[in-house]
Amino acid sequence: MHHQTWIELNKIYNEDCLNTLSRIPDNYVDLTVTSPPYNIGVKYDVYRDSRPSVEYFAWMEYWLRELYRITKPDGRVCLNHYLSISMNGERCSPIAQIISIALKVGFKYHGLSVWTDRTVTKLTAWGSWLSASALYVNTPYEGVIILYKEHWRKSEIRVTNISKEEFIAGCSGIWNLKTEHTKLHPSAFPLSLPTRYIQLFSYEGDLVFDPFMGTGTTAVACKMLNRKYIGAEVSKKYCAVAEKRLRDL
Repeated sequence: MHHQTWIELNKIYNEDCLNTLSRIPDNYVDLTVTSPPYNIGVKYDVYRDSRPSVEYFAWMEYWLRELYRITKPDGRVCLNHYLSISMNGERCSPIAQIISIALKVGFKYHGLSVWTDRTVTKLTAWGSWLSASALYVNTPYEGVIILYKEHWRKSEIRVTNISKEEFIAGCSGIWNLKTEHTKLHPSAFPLSLPTRYIQLFSYEGDLVFDPFMGTGTTAVACKMLNRKYIGAEVSKKYCAVAEKRLRDL
């Protein structure tokens, strides 16, 4: 694949993330913060969120390989997905499979943050009630896999804008966050999520990438926190919402 040596910063490209990735030079991005489609039939605007599992994870390997290429040697990746879920009628752990793929393409593993929506209780399906017959173990948590490319320690020390309280909360690894409930996007993640990762894992002026920008939450966090951003989003409608959110800041 030919890789151009330029890309416009502070822009969300209305295209498939693989096209955007192909524009980005090697060793270019400081931090990626993203939440890819879950492959559980979420009703997105244009994307079909129900592929065969094998195809879904093969696609994930393809863009993770490209993500590895564009990440700086001291760059990090924060990738949000479910810990345990039913995908195409089968129970699986997307987080476990993604970690395996990420290691295969070259990333190193740093850790995992677990977060839950403190406003919603999702324990509604029990399977066999009060019986060992076929009970259903719910894991209503999402996790953020924290990866890095070559070395975890940043090659230089620059301005970090995070309070003591936010730093302590961020390093705890178990978070209670208020989930975004919006009619604009079927599975938007809360602004507090990218905000926390951007503050914890990057410096002011760093470049943050989100290959699944949705309605622009990562870009909004970047603009608020004095970071540059690049995003990709296949939906024209979501891109328009994102641009409006950025203009309104």
